[in-house]
Amino acid sequence: MKMRSYYLGELTWVDVEEFLKVHRTVIVPVGSCEQHGPHLPLDTDAYDAFWLSVKAAEKAECALIAPPIYYGVSLHHMDFPGTITLNPQTLEQIAYEIGICLTKHGFKKILFENGHGGNTPALEAAAQRIKAETDAFVAIDTVSLIPDLIDQSIETPYDAHAGEFETSTTLANRENTVIKERIAKPRLILPKSKYTKIGLKEAGPKVSWAFRTREISNTGVIGDPTKASKEKGEKAWQLAIERLAELLKELDSM
Repeated sequence: MKMRSYYLGELTWVDVEEFLKVHRTVIVPVGSCEQHGPHLPLDTDAYDAFWLSVKAAEKAECALIAPPIYYGVSLHHMDFPGTITLNPQTLEQIAYEIGICLTKHGFKKILFENGHGGNTPALEAAAQRIKAETDAFVAIDTVSLIPDLIDQSIETPYDAHAGEFETSTTLANRENTVIKERIAKPRLILPKSKYTKIGLKEAGPKVSWAFRTREISNTGVIGDPTKASKEKGEKAWQLAIERLAELLKELDSM
């Protein structure tokens, strides 16, 4: 169904009512306001989650995008100025209440497009609560649709925050916000255990572990942004948009 906009915030209630006669899928972008090293903007996660959602929805033409949740669970970044965090219980409740409202209007498939890994436990809890009270299908995507591309193109095994991947994707979708002269490899002090792994590529046996970013990185970066490139970012976005649009179409036909 071709819409003048797929962003709920730009539509009227009449537009939404008409859309719901044909489609029942909605995306809720979730991000954060947190430090992203000395070279990337504080709103990177929120901007990227919304930007990706818009591009994919426009391609799929079968899902609307709810107004984003701009704050997330960023307790581990609070040593760096500008970071604003919610407690996990707060984010869980916000996501839950948004989801319940959307189901009351007739949306049957909800996708939380999550730009920040620290939000995942809270969103998973919210998804369980929404599912327990409704017949909605609820899913969460946290950079989880392109593991093959990350494995092939990202060189840094411990790349987790504001490093090679995020610097590349930001160079690709809003290069003007990257302060290139501040891009530098951080000094990292990571735990010695082979099971306390970190990063998008580090597979194998591991435990989850809590940390304060200042304890393991002098700049807030966990990764190596000097290995970033606009080309890597463009390839990542292209595949992420394609696969998210495919997922939206499959949800629509379920």
